[in-house]
Amino acid sequence: MAQLFLHTLHIIVVIIWMGVLLFMPILFIYQMNAAEISAAEGKPAIEQCKKISRHLWIGFGWPVAILTIIIGLALMHPFLQSSWFWVKMAFVAALLGFHHIIHFAFKALQKDRYEKSVAQFHSLGYAGIIFMVSIVALAVLKNTINQFFSVGVLLVGLVLILLTVRFMNTKKIRIKR
Repeated sequence: MAQLFLHTLHIIVVIIWMGVLLFMPILFIYQMNAAEISAAEGKPAIEQCKKISRHLWIGFGWPVAILTIIIGLALMHPFLQSSWFWVKMAFVAALLGFHHIIHFAFKALQKDRYEKSVAQFHSLGYAGIIFMVSIVALAVLKNTINQFFSVGVLLVGLVLILLTVRFMNTKKIRIKR
C-alpha cells in the first residue's frame, strides 16, 4: 500500500515539475517581449513577469524537483537491474541539467540581464517536451523497451543533439539599456 501511495505521489510531483519546466520559458519570452517595449509601457509587464516566474520557480519548481528526486530514490530499488531504467535515469540526469539551465536563465532575467534570445527560449520549451515524452515513454513502455532499445535511444538521442545544437548556435540577442 505504501508503495502505491509513493508511486502516486511521485507521478503527481513529476507532473507539477514538468508543468513548471514547460511554463518557465514562456514566461521568459513574455519578459523578453516586454523588455523590447518602451520603458513606460514595458516596466509593469516586466515586473509582473518577474513576480510570476519567481513565485512559480521558488514556490513550486525547486520543491517539486527535490520531492521528485527523493520519492524516485525510494521507488527505484526494484528496477536497478533493468536496462530501460538506466536509460531513463540518463534522461532524468539530463532533465536535472535542463532544470539548472532554466534556473540560470531565471536568475539572469531577475537581474534584467537578457543573455538569451527568444528563439533560444522557444528551443528550451521544445527540449522540455522532448524530455517529458522520453521519460514517460520509458516508464510506461518498460516491458517493450528492451526490444526497441537501440533504435529508440538512437532516435531520441539524435533529436536531443539537434535541439542542443540549435540552442547553442542560435544568435544571442542582447537588449542594451
